[in-house]
Amino acid sequence: MSAKHVVKKFPAARERGFTMIEVMVAVGLTAIVAAAAFTILTTTSKAVVANEQVVDTQQDVRIAMELLSRDIKMAGFGSPGVAIGNCTFPLMPADNTPTGADTGPDSIQLLVPTTKSSGTTPWLLQSATSPNGAATITLRSGAVNDMVASGLVNGSYISINGAYTAQVTAVTPSSNTITVAVPAPIWFPASAPVYLLQCIRYQVVINAAVCGSGEPCLTRGVAGVTVGPSAEAPIVEGIEELQLAYACDGCVAAINGGNPDRIIDNQGGAAGFDQADFVSDNLWTTPPLTPDKIKLVQISLVASQPRADAGFGETSKLQIGSAGLGVSGDRTLSANATHRRRMLTKTVDLRNIGF
Repeated sequence: MSAKHVVKKFPAARERGFTMIEVMVAVGLTAIVAAAAFTILTTTSKAVVANEQVVDTQQDVRIAMELLSRDIKMAGFGSPGVAIGNCTFPLMPADNTPTGADTGPDSIQLLVPTTKSSGTTPWLLQSATSPNGAATITLRSGAVNDMVASGLVNGSYISINGAYTAQVTAVTPSSNTITVAVPAPIWFPASAPVYLLQCIRYQVVINAAVCGSGEPCLTRGVAGVTVGPSAEAPIVEGIEELQLAYACDGCVAAINGGNPDRIIDNQGGAAGFDQADFVSDNLWTTPPLTPDKIKLVQISLVASQPRADAGFGETSKLQIGSAGLGVSGDRTLSANATHRRRMLTKTVDLRNIGF
């Protein structure tokens, strides 16, 4: 027989597939591996979301602290020594409960300068003023109109180059001029910045219409103004608490007769400067405890994450919250079983009103 006619045959007993038991074992192993992979994926996904919320919350409280501390440092810049808006003093504390423990956030109003040094309409002098004095100043094209949109009116106070402050008696956007007396021999070069002095309020608001959600937010703007660039508007979301304490010089009548001596008043009695020297409960309306004596501001901010963590397994059981939190000597937040918090505290020197 030739090779091409050879047919190799196999026994029928060898032609077989998987048994039912083998199939069930394979399916079971596959299900176990798939379940483990799904659990790992779910846990990892929830952990990533939770970490993102932690990072966002930390970023929120840091941004809020930066904005608030920046304005506190600038409070009193170019102050004319008269009341502007609600600011009788460059810094106006508003304790939630001046006579005892707070039940909500504090607020604060600050006399701060507003300007624009860049962009299409910078608030800069178009031309130099004369050493012989000037009755008006001319700004860059569009700057006066932009200042009007930000709150400039007759009677406003502006500071030129941070060196001279005067009251505005007329505003003419069409000619980019502001009527304000600059006496001889004061003069300013072209491109000198012009600042609008405004009384700005910081406060924590829990209002969905204002904050855009059910979460609290920190707002900034001229108190009571609801439209325009100077309106009170949310600047950082998720800020649920603001507490402020103040250290002053000349607030205690028994110390140097109540006169400032360039040393923070010892309020607590212990030797040296400590936490007890900060005043948190006070109206700041009765001498010698008045805002002009304040030299340091201690800011405490608390941010909470916007959403609850969804557990770290396949279930949605909430696992992480926040215990009761002592924010200041007169304010403690109750525990939050579903949302984590982050607190940041910073002490700021009033460099325009301080020592």
